[in-house]
Amino acid sequence: MKNILNFFVRIFGQTLFAIISFFIIIFLFSVFFIGLGAGIGATSSSFSAGRDVEQTDYSFVSGDKDSDNKLLSVPVNGIILGSAPEEDFSFGLSDFLTYGYDIVETLQEAAEDDSIKGIFMPFRTPGGTIFGSQAIYRAIKKYREDTGNPVIVYIEGISASGGVMAMVAANNIYADHGSLIGSIGVLGPSLTYFNKPMATDGGLFGGGIVTEGGIEKTAITAGRGKDIGNPFRKPSEEEIANLTAGVNNEYENFVNHVAKNRNMEPEMIRNEMGAQIFDNKMAQTYGLIDSTQYRGEAISSLANMAKLGDDYKLIKPVHDRKSLMDQLLGVFYKSSPTLQQSTQYTQQQLRSQLCGNSRQLTLAYHGDLASICQ
Repeated sequence: MKNILNFFVRIFGQTLFAIISFFIIIFLFSVFFIGLGAGIGATSSSFSAGRDVEQTDYSFVSGDKDSDNKLLSVPVNGIILGSAPEEDFSFGLSDFLTYGYDIVETLQEAAEDDSIKGIFMPFRTPGGTIFGSQAIYRAIKKYREDTGNPVIVYIEGISASGGVMAMVAANNIYADHGSLIGSIGVLGPSLTYFNKPMATDGGLFGGGIVTEGGIEKTAITAGRGKDIGNPFRKPSEEEIANLTAGVNNEYENFVNHVAKNRNMEPEMIRNEMGAQIFDNKMAQTYGLIDSTQYRGEAISSLANMAKLGDDYKLIKPVHDRKSLMDQLLGVFYKSSPTLQQSTQYTQQQLRSQLCGNSRQLTLAYHGDLASICQ
């Protein structure tokens, strides 16, 4: 009797395993073919876009869906970096960062499409790297020169530091109500020095360090000043002077850059504005923005500058820099806690990229990097 019971239990277990395996296989094949279809679709879209003026890598946002006149929305969100890695698994990070050289590519493609009559650029950024911000500035300027089409920057909440550096290439700059604009200044490298430490409360790396014999750090380098930033060695006067000179040079470049593009006096920026951040009224008084408008009003202003009236549709680019595996994972991202955890890990990596840069680079960034780099 016991053998018979064991037999049926074994048969039941094998059957259940087979059924579960079957559905897992069906699920994996579904994921594969959905992802493959997405990849083929993206490839064919890019191919057809190259042959036909009516590009298929844009999606409709608002306006007259049947209009042949396009206004392209190109947002600048979050921290501004330079260029993305070749494999960018940054699901849902479009509100967290912008790659400056992505904007360059987007505006280059837009310049080749005669049906695009103007660019609408929502800005929500505290700034970031100087080279990323300058890349956006040059891209806007080149688009205007190559096409003669208008570009409007629309500040939705904040455009500070590197955001200001980038946005001043636009024809007009409008801001939504209650925005913050300014912070024309730069952050130099961040150095920490521990004077004869015996222990560090909280730890250098997030945990407590307690030793009986103090803390030792040995850095083997060649070249005077190569180990600058070593927290157990005080920076020399020469090193501080060099870093200060570099920061001052970048600041002078920034001030002159804004003054030239917005018809402002450099002395007014240095002596009156400083690196402060302003509300809409003060920003307009100083000349950083042209006026305060609602989003719909700003889009209409762009359409009028392009002499379109109401005959336009606002579209946005659909980027495709994802590998097949990225697409497969993306299909189930929203319902997958594991992938959402992966996104959080990617955000941490990107924060590390910015925070690592902040120790060496001069940044055009507004805010407390310590709040991000913790």
